[in-house]
Amino acid sequence: MINLERIERAILIFLVAALIAGVAVSALRKSRAPVKVPVEKFDPLKYADTAEGADTTARERVNINSAGAEELAAIKGIGAKRAARIVEYRYRNGSFASIDDVKNVKGVGVALFEKIRNKITVE
Repeated sequence: MINLERIERAILIFLVAALIAGVAVSALRKSRAPVKVPVEKFDPLKYADTAEGADTTARERVNINSAGAEELAAIKGIGAKRAARIVEYRYRNGSFASIDDVKNVKGVGVALFEKIRNKITVE
């Protein structure tokens, strides 16, 4: 038999125990079915920053940093889909620094931006 010192035996026992534990964990992971986490569908109205009862007709410009999807959709040329995209973009990326940043939203190109630039603000 191999003559090992006390510290060498302890290290050998530790390494064998670590190997056995690793094999057991690996086998356990393979035996379990993957956990499916439900992903909620993004609802832009859920993250709108509009105050209840706010009178949007009294203002000339719509604040794209706080307006909800319904208020944005009321702007001629935006519509419901683009409004939802604007709210989603704001939710994922933070507030717009300037009105020019709205061009980063899918579906808002230069032509549409020129039509709505006098109707939006980031105040």
